[in-house]
Amino acid sequence: MLVEVPTGWSHARFGDVMTLQQRRETIDPARIYRLLGVRWYGNGAFLRENRLGDGLSAQHIYPVQSGDVIYNRLFAWKGSFGLVGDDLAGCHVSNEFPLFSARLDRVDPQFLLRILRLPRTAERADAFSTGTTSISRNRLAEEDFLSFPLALPPLPEQRAIAEVLREAEAAIARAEATVAALAEAKHAAMRELLTRGIRREKAPMKPLPSRWVLGRVAPDVTHIPSDWDLVTLTKVAKLESGHTPSRDKAEYWGGDIPWLSLADTDALDALEVHETSECITAKGIKNSSARILPVDTVVFSRTATVGKATRMGREMATSQDFANWVCGSALHPAYLVQVFRHMGREWDRLEEGSTHQTIYMPVFKKLQILLPSMSEQQKIAEVGEAFDLRISNERTTRDTLARNRDALAQELLSGRMRLPDSMIARHRDNPGQAA
Repeated sequence: MLVEVPTGWSHARFGDVMTLQQRRETIDPARIYRLLGVRWYGNGAFLRENRLGDGLSAQHIYPVQSGDVIYNRLFAWKGSFGLVGDDLAGCHVSNEFPLFSARLDRVDPQFLLRILRLPRTAERADAFSTGTTSISRNRLAEEDFLSFPLALPPLPEQRAIAEVLREAEAAIARAEATVAALAEAKHAAMRELLTRGIRREKAPMKPLPSRWVLGRVAPDVTHIPSDWDLVTLTKVAKLESGHTPSRDKAEYWGGDIPWLSLADTDALDALEVHETSECITAKGIKNSSARILPVDTVVFSRTATVGKATRMGREMATSQDFANWVCGSALHPAYLVQVFRHMGREWDRLEEGSTHQTIYMPVFKKLQILLPSMSEQQKIAEVGEAFDLRISNERTTRDTLARNRDALAQELLSGRMRLPDSMIARHRDNPGQAA
């Protein structure tokens, strides 16, 4: 049963606004083809690889044009739909990516793109899943795709809607660019501070007093400030592992002791963690290897989201997915967090595991860090935390913009919200103007 559409809109299906294309080319073994893929969840078409024709495994290959629609048969249920932009015209897709051209007399390609990005499009693809094996069961057939319904406004209103959503997306892109620029600026600043200190170029330097094997904050450090030292981390902080009490014992769970687990890894982006998704009981602590750790313990995620680090804002225990550090009198916890957050390249180097990347506990026992005076550690940490707070605020802005864009898209593309005629009129008067 078709839902009611606004006045002036019409019921349609994808097959009314798109045509399946069969521009099949003979594969030239000596030609290099630019092959497209489609990212999940509405993130669109992209240049996947350049491949010599002789090395293609596809049976057929098809050239694409600007404004074409493609999707990945196997992952349509994850929203793998894309619109080919001007920059990708002349590329090719394999037979695993059905190819359609938009009927420009019925639909604006940019409006169609926003329809494809809606969660309900992926949900419909999931409902049409076919096949009996794990590989084939999610394949979306072309005829099923073309049967998807949509509410279709007149072309001028389509263009106006697409323009509004494009502006919302541009605001999100600007926020993302700000986050990226801040992260880059922080990395550059902290590299200097964590290797040369607050005096930077004025600091008297000395050669590294010993070989720095594990824990480098930069790859080419040969000298450090003359009043700094290179120490094994376990000499200035106590390493504690976590543990999971038995899930079979209900009396171990639901208590008042916060227990940090992988479900809480997003919380590690903050400067302190105060709340956890689960709590355990004193009995759970007593009958497991879990320990209640003090405030300001530095928590490091060593599995799944390797490299995230923060400080405990209250006493809590953790699962075994974390390496925990109780800092001694010579090490400031906030400084250690900034060191860990800067060591992305080093963590990548130290990860192991064929299925899930992990940093194993013996590695932590060998980590070395540069150790300034406590007062200098605190000043370095303050700079890093100032960056982190600004980045966090910008991410919040970006996330708010994204939620607003999603809500606006749902309302505009369903017709529940209508744009004023003054916004539509410009596209009616200039029908060739792209959104």
